[in-house]
Amino acid sequence: MADGFVPEVVVSNRLEKAKAEIFSYIESNAEAIDENFAIFFGNVITILDRAGVPITDAVYDEFIDAIVFRVFEVSKRAGDMKYLNRACELACGMKRRKERKAGVHLAAAVKLMKMGMPLAATVFLQPYRKHDAAVGCWYAYCYYALYKEGSAEPGYSAAERWNYLKAARQYMEELGQLRPGLQRLVRGELEQDTWLAEPFWVMIFLATEWIPDNRWFLEIGIARSKQEKNDVALVKMLQIGLIRFPDDMLFYREAYHLKFEQGDLADAMGLIRDLIQRFPDDFEPIYYGLRTALYLPGEEFNVFRKTAERLKMPGHVLCLIDYAYAFLRGKRGQAALCLDEFHRKYPSLNYYSDMLRFVTADIPPTEKGVNAAVFTSVDHFCKKMLKIGDA
Repeated sequence: MADGFVPEVVVSNRLEKAKAEIFSYIESNAEAIDENFAIFFGNVITILDRAGVPITDAVYDEFIDAIVFRVFEVSKRAGDMKYLNRACELACGMKRRKERKAGVHLAAAVKLMKMGMPLAATVFLQPYRKHDAAVGCWYAYCYYALYKEGSAEPGYSAAERWNYLKAARQYMEELGQLRPGLQRLVRGELEQDTWLAEPFWVMIFLATEWIPDNRWFLEIGIARSKQEKNDVALVKMLQIGLIRFPDDMLFYREAYHLKFEQGDLADAMGLIRDLIQRFPDDFEPIYYGLRTALYLPGEEFNVFRKTAERLKMPGHVLCLIDYAYAFLRGKRGQAALCLDEFHRKYPSLNYYSDMLRFVTADIPPTEKGVNAAVFTSVDHFCKKMLKIGDA
Protein backbone atom coordinates (compact mmCIF):
# COMPACT_ATOMS: atom_id res chain seq x y z
CA MET A 1 0.00 0.00 0.00
CA ALA A 2 1.17 3.49 -0.85
CA ASP A 3 3.65 4.97 1.61
CA GLY A 4 3.26 1.97 3.87
CA PHE A 5 -0.27 2.96 4.92
CA VAL A 6 -2.37 0.06 6.19
CA PRO A 7 -6.11 0.67 6.76
CA GLU A 8 -7.32 0.05 10.29
CA VAL A 9 -9.75 -2.62 9.09
CA VAL A 10 -6.85 -4.63 7.66
CA VAL A 11 -5.01 -4.46 10.99
CA SER A 12 -8.18 -5.48 12.84
CA ASN A 13 -8.85 -8.43 10.54
CA ARG A 14 -5.27 -9.66 10.81
CA LEU A 15 -5.35 -9.50 14.60
CA GLU A 16 -8.76 -11.18 14.83
CA LYS A 17 -7.46 -14.12 12.82
CA ALA A 18 -4.37 -14.36 15.02
CA LYS A 19 -6.54 -14.14 18.15
CA ALA A 20 -8.83 -16.93 16.92
CA GLU A 21 -5.85 -19.20 16.28
CA ILE A 22 -4.35 -18.47 19.70
CA PHE A 23 -7.72 -19.03 21.42
CA SER A 24 -7.99 -22.41 19.71
CA TYR A 25 -4.51 -23.31 20.94
CA ILE A 26 -5.38 -22.21 24.50
CA GLU A 27 -8.47 -24.44 24.60
CA SER A 28 -6.40 -27.50 23.69
CA ASN A 29 -3.28 -26.78 25.74
CA ALA A 30 -4.45 -25.29 29.03
CA GLU A 31 -2.23 -27.42 31.28
CA ALA A 32 0.88 -26.83 29.18
CA ILE A 33 0.29 -23.07 29.29
CA ASP A 34 -0.18 -23.18 33.07
CA GLU A 35 3.21 -24.85 33.37
CA ASN A 36 4.97 -22.54 30.91
CA PHE A 37 3.06 -19.25 31.13
CA ALA A 38 6.12 -17.09 30.40
CA ILE A 39 7.10 -19.12 27.33
CA PHE A 40 3.53 -19.07 26.00
CA PHE A 41 3.30 -15.31 26.29
CA GLY A 42 6.71 -14.91 24.73
CA ASN A 43 5.31 -16.74 21.71
CA VAL A 44 2.27 -14.45 21.68
CA ILE A 45 4.56 -11.41 21.57
CA THR A 46 6.47 -12.98 18.69
CA ILE A 47 3.22 -13.46 16.77
CA LEU A 48 2.33 -9.79 17.31
CA ASP A 49 5.78 -8.61 16.28
CA ARG A 50 5.57 -10.67 13.08
CA ALA A 51 2.02 -9.66 12.22
CA GLY A 52 3.25 -7.51 9.36
CA VAL A 53 0.93 -4.60 10.20
CA PRO A 54 1.40 -1.51 12.37
CA ILE A 55 -0.26 -2.02 15.77
CA THR A 56 -0.97 0.93 18.05
CA ASP A 57 0.03 0.65 21.70
CA ALA A 58 -3.61 0.55 22.86
CA VAL A 59 -4.59 -2.22 20.42
CA TYR A 60 -1.43 -4.18 21.25
CA ASP A 61 -2.13 -4.04 24.99
CA GLU A 62 -5.83 -4.92 24.54
CA PHE A 63 -4.75 -7.98 22.55
CA ILE A 64 -2.67 -9.07 25.55
CA ASP A 65 -5.71 -8.52 27.79
CA ALA A 66 -7.84 -10.76 25.58
CA ILE A 67 -5.30 -13.57 25.61
CA VAL A 68 -4.88 -13.35 29.40
CA PHE A 69 -8.65 -13.49 29.88
CA ARG A 70 -8.93 -16.66 27.81
CA VAL A 71 -5.93 -18.29 29.53
CA PHE A 72 -7.43 -17.61 32.96
CA GLU A 73 -10.80 -18.93 31.80
CA VAL A 74 -9.39 -22.41 31.14
CA SER A 75 -6.60 -22.44 33.72
CA LYS A 76 -6.62 -25.13 36.41
CA ARG A 77 -4.24 -23.12 38.60
CA ALA A 78 -6.03 -19.79 38.71
CA GLY A 79 -7.14 -20.46 42.29
CA ASP A 80 -3.49 -20.48 43.36
CA MET A 81 -2.88 -16.85 44.29
CA LYS A 82 0.87 -17.18 43.95
CA TYR A 83 0.49 -18.45 40.39
CA LEU A 84 -2.17 -15.87 39.55
CA ASN A 85 -0.12 -12.94 40.84
CA ARG A 86 2.94 -14.15 38.95
CA ALA A 87 0.92 -14.61 35.75
CA CYS A 88 -0.51 -11.07 36.07
CA GLU A 89 2.96 -9.66 36.65
CA LEU A 90 4.35 -11.40 33.56
CA ALA A 91 1.42 -10.38 31.34
CA CYS A 92 1.56 -6.72 32.42
CA GLY A 93 5.31 -6.74 31.86
CA MET A 94 4.80 -7.75 28.24
CA LYS A 95 2.60 -4.77 27.46
CA ARG A 96 3.96 -1.72 25.70
CA ARG A 97 2.44 0.47 28.40
CA LYS A 98 3.33 -1.41 31.55
CA GLU A 99 1.02 0.73 33.68
CA ARG A 100 -2.05 -0.54 31.81
CA LYS A 101 -2.83 -3.29 34.29
CA ALA A 102 -6.62 -3.04 34.52
CA GLY A 103 -7.50 -5.57 31.80
CA VAL A 104 -5.21 -8.24 33.25
CA HIS A 105 -6.27 -7.65 36.85
CA LEU A 106 -9.97 -7.64 35.97
CA ALA A 107 -9.53 -10.92 34.07
CA ALA A 108 -8.02 -12.43 37.22
CA ALA A 109 -10.83 -11.04 39.37
CA VAL A 110 -13.54 -12.45 37.11
CA LYS A 111 -11.97 -15.90 37.19
CA LEU A 112 -11.85 -15.81 40.99
CA MET A 113 -15.48 -14.68 41.17
CA LYS A 114 -16.51 -17.60 38.98
CA MET A 115 -14.55 -19.99 41.19
CA GLY A 116 -16.36 -18.83 44.31
CA MET A 117 -13.44 -16.82 45.66
CA PRO A 118 -14.98 -13.35 46.03
CA LEU A 119 -12.66 -12.28 48.85
CA ALA A 120 -9.60 -12.86 46.67
CA ALA A 121 -11.34 -11.17 43.72
CA THR A 122 -11.76 -7.95 45.71
CA VAL A 123 -7.96 -7.55 45.87
CA PHE A 124 -7.81 -7.29 42.07
CA LEU A 125 -10.99 -5.23 41.74
CA GLN A 126 -10.31 -2.65 44.44
CA PRO A 127 -8.01 -0.31 42.46
CA TYR A 128 -10.58 0.00 39.66
CA ARG A 129 -13.94 -0.05 41.44
CA LYS A 130 -14.41 3.73 41.24
CA HIS A 131 -13.61 4.08 37.55
CA ASP A 132 -16.18 1.87 35.83
CA ALA A 133 -19.80 1.31 36.86
CA ALA A 134 -19.67 -2.42 36.11
CA VAL A 135 -16.46 -2.94 38.07
CA GLY A 136 -17.93 -1.06 41.01
CA CYS A 137 -20.92 -3.40 40.92
CA TRP A 138 -18.68 -6.47 40.76
CA TYR A 139 -16.73 -5.24 43.77
CA ALA A 140 -19.85 -4.71 45.84
CA TYR A 141 -21.24 -8.04 44.60
CA CYS A 142 -18.23 -9.88 46.03
CA TYR A 143 -19.15 -8.66 49.50
CA TYR A 144 -22.81 -9.42 48.89
CA ALA A 145 -21.85 -12.96 47.84
CA LEU A 146 -19.83 -13.34 51.05
CA TYR A 147 -22.99 -12.34 52.97
CA LYS A 148 -25.34 -14.60 50.99
CA GLU A 149 -23.22 -17.64 50.20
CA GLY A 150 -20.12 -17.50 52.40
CA SER A 151 -16.76 -18.77 51.19
CA ALA A 152 -14.20 -21.48 51.92
CA GLU A 153 -11.26 -19.23 51.10
CA PRO A 154 -8.72 -18.01 53.67
CA GLY A 155 -9.73 -14.83 55.45
CA TYR A 156 -13.48 -15.42 55.32
CA SER A 157 -15.29 -15.19 58.65
CA ALA A 158 -18.90 -16.28 59.12
CA ALA A 159 -19.03 -13.95 62.12
CA GLU A 160 -18.57 -11.02 59.73
CA ARG A 161 -21.62 -11.93 57.62
CA TRP A 162 -23.62 -8.80 58.38
CA ASN A 163 -20.56 -6.63 57.97
CA TYR A 164 -20.14 -8.01 54.45
CA LEU A 165 -23.68 -6.89 53.66
CA LYS A 166 -22.99 -3.49 55.20
CA ALA A 167 -19.84 -3.19 53.06
CA ALA A 168 -21.75 -4.09 49.88
CA ARG A 169 -24.28 -1.36 50.57
CA GLN A 170 -21.57 1.15 51.44
CA TYR A 171 -19.70 0.49 48.20
CA MET A 172 -22.88 0.93 46.14
CA GLU A 173 -23.59 4.20 47.93
CA GLU A 174 -20.08 5.41 47.06
CA LEU A 175 -20.54 4.29 43.46
CA GLY A 176 -23.79 6.25 43.27
CA GLN A 177 -21.97 9.37 44.42
CA LEU A 178 -19.04 8.93 42.02
CA ARG A 179 -21.24 7.99 39.03
CA PRO A 180 -18.63 6.50 36.69
CA GLY A 181 -19.59 5.54 33.17
CA LEU A 182 -19.87 2.14 31.54
CA GLN A 183 -17.14 0.50 29.44
CA ARG A 184 -14.35 2.71 30.74
CA LEU A 185 -12.41 -0.40 31.72
CA VAL A 186 -14.73 -3.26 30.79
CA ARG A 187 -14.03 -3.92 27.13
CA GLY A 188 -13.21 -6.75 24.79
CA GLU A 189 -13.58 -10.23 26.30
CA LEU A 190 -14.82 -8.80 29.60
CA GLU A 191 -17.62 -6.94 27.84
CA GLN A 192 -18.69 -10.06 25.95
CA ASP A 193 -18.78 -12.36 28.98
CA THR A 194 -22.49 -12.95 29.65
CA TRP A 195 -21.77 -14.43 33.11
CA LEU A 196 -20.94 -10.94 34.34
CA ALA A 197 -24.45 -9.67 33.68
CA GLU A 198 -25.79 -11.23 36.88
CA PRO A 199 -23.42 -9.50 39.35
CA PHE A 200 -24.15 -6.18 37.68
CA TRP A 201 -27.92 -6.51 37.72
CA VAL A 202 -28.11 -7.98 41.23
CA MET A 203 -26.33 -4.95 42.63
CA ILE A 204 -28.16 -2.39 40.50
CA PHE A 205 -31.55 -3.67 41.61
CA LEU A 206 -30.40 -3.85 45.24
CA ALA A 207 -29.12 -0.29 44.98
CA THR A 208 -32.51 0.95 43.75
CA GLU A 209 -33.92 -0.43 47.03
CA TRP A 210 -31.08 0.67 49.29
CA ILE A 211 -30.67 4.16 47.84
CA PRO A 212 -34.07 4.96 46.28
CA ASP A 213 -33.44 8.70 45.83
CA ASN A 214 -30.37 8.27 43.62
CA ARG A 215 -31.64 8.16 40.03
CA TRP A 216 -28.14 7.37 38.69
CA PHE A 217 -28.64 3.67 39.35
CA LEU A 218 -31.70 3.77 37.12
CA GLU A 219 -29.83 5.75 34.47
CA ILE A 220 -26.93 3.32 34.35
CA GLY A 221 -29.36 0.39 34.37
CA ILE A 222 -31.24 1.87 31.42
CA ALA A 223 -28.01 2.44 29.51
CA ARG A 224 -26.83 -1.12 30.15
CA SER A 225 -30.19 -2.71 29.30
CA LYS A 226 -30.26 -0.89 25.97
CA GLN A 227 -26.73 -2.05 25.17
CA GLU A 228 -27.73 -5.63 25.98
CA LYS A 229 -31.12 -5.29 24.25
CA ASN A 230 -32.53 -6.53 27.54
CA ASP A 231 -36.14 -5.29 27.40
CA VAL A 232 -37.08 -7.10 30.63
CA ALA A 233 -34.53 -5.14 32.67
CA LEU A 234 -35.34 -1.94 30.76
CA VAL A 235 -39.04 -2.20 31.57
CA LYS A 236 -38.28 -2.77 35.27
CA MET A 237 -35.94 0.22 35.37
CA LEU A 238 -38.55 2.41 33.68
CA GLN A 239 -41.33 1.25 35.97
CA ILE A 240 -39.28 2.21 39.00
CA GLY A 241 -38.24 5.52 37.44
CA LEU A 242 -41.74 6.59 36.42
CA ILE A 243 -43.07 5.89 39.92
CA ARG A 244 -40.24 7.51 41.85
CA PHE A 245 -39.50 10.42 39.52
CA PRO A 246 -42.84 11.27 37.88
CA ASP A 247 -41.65 14.70 36.72
CA ASP A 248 -38.42 13.50 35.14
CA MET A 249 -38.47 13.62 31.34
CA LEU A 250 -35.73 10.98 31.05
CA PHE A 251 -37.93 8.07 32.08
CA TYR A 252 -40.86 9.17 29.92
CA ARG A 253 -38.52 9.62 26.98
CA GLU A 254 -37.11 6.13 27.34
CA ALA A 255 -40.54 4.58 27.95
CA TYR A 256 -41.94 6.31 24.88
CA HIS A 257 -39.14 5.12 22.62
CA LEU A 258 -39.46 1.56 23.91
CA LYS A 259 -43.21 1.53 23.15
CA PHE A 260 -42.64 3.09 19.74
CA GLU A 261 -39.92 0.64 18.78
CA GLN A 262 -42.10 -2.26 19.89
CA GLY A 263 -44.88 -0.97 17.64
CA ASP A 264 -47.24 -0.29 20.56
CA LEU A 265 -48.36 3.09 19.24
CA ALA A 266 -51.50 3.27 21.40
CA ASP A 267 -49.44 3.06 24.61
CA ALA A 268 -46.91 5.45 23.10
CA MET A 269 -49.70 7.97 22.54
CA GLY A 270 -50.85 7.49 26.13
CA LEU A 271 -47.40 8.42 27.37
CA ILE A 272 -47.32 11.43 25.05
CA ARG A 273 -50.61 12.76 26.38
CA ASP A 274 -49.36 12.34 29.95
CA LEU A 275 -46.19 14.19 28.97
CA ILE A 276 -48.13 17.06 27.44
CA GLN A 277 -50.04 17.49 30.69
CA ARG A 278 -46.81 17.54 32.70
CA PHE A 279 -44.82 19.65 30.25
CA PRO A 280 -47.43 21.72 28.36
CA ASP A 281 -44.97 24.24 26.91
CA ASP A 282 -42.23 21.81 25.95
CA PHE A 283 -41.55 20.92 22.30
CA GLU A 284 -40.45 17.38 23.13
CA PRO A 285 -43.84 15.69 23.77
CA ILE A 286 -45.38 17.48 20.79
CA TYR A 287 -42.55 16.30 18.59
CA TYR A 288 -43.10 12.73 19.81
CA GLY A 289 -46.76 13.14 18.90
CA LEU A 290 -45.83 14.24 15.38
CA ARG A 291 -43.34 11.41 14.80
CA THR A 292 -45.81 8.82 16.10
CA ALA A 293 -48.73 10.23 14.10
CA LEU A 294 -46.69 9.72 10.94
CA TYR A 295 -47.68 6.06 11.30
CA LEU A 296 -51.28 6.57 12.38
CA PRO A 297 -54.40 7.07 10.26
CA GLY A 298 -56.92 9.81 10.92
CA GLU A 299 -56.44 13.35 12.14
CA GLU A 300 -53.80 12.73 14.84
CA PHE A 301 -51.06 14.32 12.73
CA ASN A 302 -53.05 17.49 12.01
CA VAL A 303 -53.88 17.90 15.71
CA PHE A 304 -50.24 17.74 16.76
CA ARG A 305 -49.21 19.87 13.77
CA LYS A 306 -51.53 22.70 14.89
CA THR A 307 -50.26 22.42 18.47
CA ALA A 308 -46.68 22.62 17.22
CA GLU A 309 -47.48 25.82 15.32
CA ARG A 310 -49.17 27.29 18.39
CA LEU A 311 -46.09 26.59 20.49
CA LYS A 312 -43.96 28.12 17.72
CA MET A 313 -41.92 25.02 16.98
CA PRO A 314 -39.08 26.08 14.61
CA GLY A 315 -40.22 26.34 11.00
CA HIS A 316 -37.39 24.25 9.55
CA VAL A 317 -38.37 21.36 11.81
CA LEU A 318 -42.03 21.60 10.81
CA CYS A 319 -41.06 21.73 7.16
CA LEU A 320 -39.08 18.51 7.48
CA ILE A 321 -41.91 16.85 9.40
CA ASP A 322 -44.29 17.80 6.58
CA TYR A 323 -41.82 16.30 4.11
CA ALA A 324 -41.64 13.05 6.09
CA TYR A 325 -45.43 12.91 6.36
CA ALA A 326 -45.84 13.21 2.59
CA PHE A 327 -42.95 10.86 1.78
CA LEU A 328 -44.12 8.09 4.10
CA ARG A 329 -47.59 8.22 2.55
CA GLY A 330 -46.17 7.84 -0.94
CA LYS A 331 -46.95 11.43 -1.98
CA ARG A 332 -43.60 12.01 -3.67
CA GLY A 333 -44.72 15.16 -5.50
CA GLN A 334 -45.91 16.78 -2.26
CA ALA A 335 -42.71 15.68 -0.53
CA ALA A 336 -40.64 17.34 -3.28
CA LEU A 337 -42.56 20.59 -2.79
CA CYS A 338 -41.79 20.46 0.95
CA LEU A 339 -38.10 20.07 0.15
CA ASP A 340 -38.29 22.99 -2.30
CA GLU A 341 -39.78 25.15 0.46
CA PHE A 342 -37.15 24.02 2.94
CA HIS A 343 -34.39 24.77 0.40
CA ARG A 344 -35.78 28.25 -0.28
CA LYS A 345 -36.52 29.30 3.31
CA TYR A 346 -33.46 27.85 5.02
CA PRO A 347 -30.45 28.17 2.70
CA SER A 348 -27.96 27.50 5.49
CA LEU A 349 -29.42 23.97 5.74
CA ASN A 350 -29.36 23.25 2.02
CA TYR A 351 -26.77 20.55 2.55
CA TYR A 352 -29.42 18.44 4.24
CA SER A 353 -32.25 18.99 1.76
CA ASP A 354 -29.83 18.34 -1.09
CA MET A 355 -28.80 15.08 0.53
CA LEU A 356 -32.41 13.95 0.98
CA ARG A 357 -33.24 14.82 -2.60
CA PHE A 358 -30.14 13.08 -3.96
CA VAL A 359 -30.62 9.90 -1.94
CA THR A 360 -34.34 9.47 -2.72
CA ALA A 361 -34.51 10.87 -6.27
CA ASP A 362 -34.20 7.61 -8.19
CA ILE A 363 -35.64 5.21 -5.61
CA PRO A 364 -39.06 3.76 -6.52
CA PRO A 365 -41.81 4.22 -3.91
CA THR A 366 -41.95 0.46 -3.38
CA GLU A 367 -38.26 0.08 -2.53
CA LYS A 368 -37.92 -1.70 0.83
CA GLY A 369 -36.16 0.18 3.59
CA VAL A 370 -36.29 3.65 2.03
CA ASN A 371 -39.17 4.82 4.25
CA ALA A 372 -37.36 3.66 7.38
CA ALA A 373 -34.15 5.36 6.23
CA VAL A 374 -35.92 8.67 5.54
CA PHE A 375 -37.76 8.53 8.86
CA THR A 376 -34.58 7.78 10.81
CA SER A 377 -32.62 10.54 9.09
CA VAL A 378 -35.30 13.21 9.51
CA ASP A 379 -35.94 12.10 13.09
CA HIS A 380 -32.28 12.44 14.06
CA PHE A 381 -32.02 15.81 12.36
CA CYS A 382 -35.15 17.20 14.03
CA LYS A 383 -34.10 15.96 17.47
CA LYS A 384 -30.77 17.67 17.02
CA MET A 385 -32.45 20.90 15.96
CA LEU A 386 -34.83 20.76 18.95
CA LYS A 387 -32.06 19.69 21.33
CA ILE A 388 -34.01 16.61 22.37
CA GLY A 389 -31.97 14.07 24.29
CA ASP A 390 -31.21 10.90 22.38
CA ALA A 391 -32.95 7.82 23.66
